[in-house]
Amino acid sequence: VPQNILNKSEKITEEFPLILTTGRIRDQWHTRTKTGKVNRLTTHIPSPYLEMNKIDAIEREINDGDIVDIYNKRGIVKVKAKLNFNIKKGVVFLPMHWGKVKGNDFGRANNLTNNLIDPVSKEPDFKYAAVQVLKHKKEKEKICVIGAGAAAYRFVQTYRAHNLKDDLLVFSKEDDPFYNRVLLPEYVSEDLTWEQLQKLKKGEIEKLRIELHSGVQITTVNSEEKFIIDSNGGKHSFDILIMATGSSAFVPKDVPLHLPGRFTMRTKVDADNLRTYLKNTELPEKEQHVVIVGGGLLGLELAASLKKKNINITIVQRAPRLMERQLDRVASTLLAENVQERGIQIYFDNEVSTVFEDEITSNKLSISLKTGKIITANAIVYAIGTLPNIELAKISNLKYSRGVIVNQYLQTSNPDIFALGEIAEFENSLYGITSAAEQQANSAAKFILGDLSSIYKGSVLMNILKFEDLDLCSIGMVNTPKNDPSYEEIILKDVTQHFYKKCIVRNDLLVGAILMGDKNEFAEFKRFIEDKIELSEKRTELLRGKSSTIPVLGKLVCSCSQVGEGNLIEVINKGCNDFNELCSKTGAGLGCGSCKPEINEILLKPNNRRYEK
Repeated sequence: VPQNILNKSEKITEEFPLILTTGRIRDQWHTRTKTGKVNRLTTHIPSPYLEMNKIDAIEREINDGDIVDIYNKRGIVKVKAKLNFNIKKGVVFLPMHWGKVKGNDFGRANNLTNNLIDPVSKEPDFKYAAVQVLKHKKEKEKICVIGAGAAAYRFVQTYRAHNLKDDLLVFSKEDDPFYNRVLLPEYVSEDLTWEQLQKLKKGEIEKLRIELHSGVQITTVNSEEKFIIDSNGGKHSFDILIMATGSSAFVPKDVPLHLPGRFTMRTKVDADNLRTYLKNTELPEKEQHVVIVGGGLLGLELAASLKKKNINITIVQRAPRLMERQLDRVASTLLAENVQERGIQIYFDNEVSTVFEDEITSNKLSISLKTGKIITANAIVYAIGTLPNIELAKISNLKYSRGVIVNQYLQTSNPDIFALGEIAEFENSLYGITSAAEQQANSAAKFILGDLSSIYKGSVLMNILKFEDLDLCSIGMVNTPKNDPSYEEIILKDVTQHFYKKCIVRNDLLVGAILMGDKNEFAEFKRFIEDKIELSEKRTELLRGKSSTIPVLGKLVCSCSQVGEGNLIEVINKGCNDFNELCSKTGAGLGCGSCKPEINEILLKPNNRRYEK
């Protein structure tokens, strides 16, 4: 016999007019102590959300994906809205699985549920609570961004996609902000124009509502009073400060870069100086000779670009092989053979000892190596590596080690100051790659906008060599630890065709790969490694099979993954309207990231038609 005829659950009111019900989702169980460790399950629905009827959302001016505040007298939850007509009007649903995430209870359902229980069964009334749901509104803030590279550009783009109200000030040390630094070798060789390197087209600064200060350095950061001073003496207050100061070329201390013929390759100024210098030699290109110190990505791509102009190239590499940190010995050997076949001379296990100018002939250098070899050349370019620009962070009293130490939201030791890109040190790691800078910028921007589920978990190191007629990339781990049987290597090799495929597996997870000669599987391998998805039954198909090559349709957009404009439009016409989803499905933009502005432009272009072959 029931003790009460009427429902004793909490009643909705004018203040709290919606019924909140909680429960489980398909892939998770209880508090995810077991299912939360299976990455295949967490990739389906990675974070908490609020399911809401579209009519209820329209009444509150809430769009799909907006951050919403769900609250009542007991507490508040802040998650993304998921809108449909499947749920009844007047009812909202919140999954019960997420408690505290990284010490934060932003998605914890029990912040809202009541303590009513059945007097007999003791069953709690977690399925019924009165709440209100409103679109999250943050107070207007002034955000200053120091730097205008990949991280700053992605931060501005992500932030402005959701917020046009806040003030955004960008300070660029260079006169030319927001360009694709990774494409400088192609600019030096004149394969690409300066306009093709620029990320922001004419009018976009105004459209993004940015107050841009070009050719201006920040000299002082006062974190207590929250203001910065620029090189012109201007004082700028801030609510939030974004440090994205990038890195500088590493050059040995005794190298006199101020003398003629010595160069680095980090900025447009560096590239322009080298181009001008080579033209001023007044020598035919086939008689010019450039020595490049360093056999990493930049050195090799610059060497290949200049060689296309028939300039003689010599590479001096301190290590016994090329790209020694990004490739294993087999791939390095095959790469060296390819480079030498292009007519590029390589000196391994060697260093530059001295560089002297010819006393008789101008624009001529005599370069001595440690082994005693003397090379006569017109210019020498140092492409040895980079050092993060953390000097400003040091004088700002922020915690630092090799880089500026940040947490999962990219906050420094001062929570109002964020560090992004090459200067950000997360869990003892520095990531000097564009994709990591963009991931960090996305996470920080969304967190500032109120998305507490936007947590940075680190990046997978990857390298793509942009060589004509050679596909080569590495993702994650490239060598297995010695004497550790938990790692497996799956290798496919055809030396005569310069084909090499190596996959490293541990505990049914793909943790690293090298693809040479065919990198069509790059996007899928990257997803498995980044998301830590168990291989399971796909192991044989994924690791031993050769994916079918999809032809490039239309103008080439992404050289890393060989994706054309037509390939993108085909996916868009099938209903894809999300930028990240478009990149994932096509593989475009997953490499160096330099094509992302063009991808976004294609996605947003109205009246896109299916590509006609």
